[in-house]
Amino acid sequence: MFRKIKFLLIDYFHFNKQERNGVFILFTILMILITVKLSLPFFVKNDAHLQMNDLTYLDSLSISDDKQVDKVDFSNKKETIIIHQTLFDFNPNTIVKEEALKLGFSEKLSTTLINFRNKGGQFFKPEDLKKLYGISQSLYKSLEPHIIIPNEKKEIEKDNSFQKSFSKKIFTKNILELNTADSMQLVALRGVGPAFTKRIIKFRNKLGGFHHLNQLKEVYGMTDSLFLMLSEQVKIDPAKITLIPINEIDLNSLKKHPYLNFQTAQAIINFRMKHGKILEKDIIDLGVFNSQQLSLLLPYFSY
Repeated sequence: MFRKIKFLLIDYFHFNKQERNGVFILFTILMILITVKLSLPFFVKNDAHLQMNDLTYLDSLSISDDKQVDKVDFSNKKETIIIHQTLFDFNPNTIVKEEALKLGFSEKLSTTLINFRNKGGQFFKPEDLKKLYGISQSLYKSLEPHIIIPNEKKEIEKDNSFQKSFSKKIFTKNILELNTADSMQLVALRGVGPAFTKRIIKFRNKLGGFHHLNQLKEVYGMTDSLFLMLSEQVKIDPAKITLIPINEIDLNSLKKHPYLNFQTAQAIINFRMKHGKILEKDIIDLGVFNSQQLSLLLPYFSY
């Protein structure tokens, strides 16, 4: 029984010559790989990234001189980190990305600053810069003495008062009548270029002229500031508008007026066809216009 088990084990674990050669080759390859792995650190330079404690130390550095380059050697590290920061007086509300990078902002922090301003954000005092997402305490400390934020409210009021006094002294002598002005006269106005001149004339022609200065606000692209500027340079003569003969005009011509559409023009024509003539009172009683629309539209009709 014992002999049978012995021969069975010998037969199971016995390697022939070819199998023994294969095992020897595998063992040799394994030893070579282990040797290479153990000796690799002696031949390859360690270019590992900074550990977290090194970064923390780096962030704690502050720069006090106007122009300074700090060289930091970490113990047990083979690499040297160089930080460059150029300090100068700046307004965070107006600096561009390139200037922010010179001041020590990272690429990401510079983009955050620009995006904050583009969305309407503003810095009113130096301490507000600390609220910028991603700025470190050390960077703010180095920048704080150089942050210059003028009192913008006073500057704006000063500019506005200057513009008003300037316009009163120079431009109020020649007030332009808007309904008779040509393109050369309009383009000479402050704030009005060639494109805006075309828009004003185009809208004026569609209306038949302006009967109120506020109608200028309906010109495409008109802003409050531009309207205020123009209101000091132009005037309106309602007698200069082209009247619409409401009892004679056809539907296609009537519906082209900016204050009318197909439905409202059709209502006027239908009343006229039924009753023979339409008067101002009839237009009011049609019930298709509200009071604001009537105040804009009625000055253009003749009966």
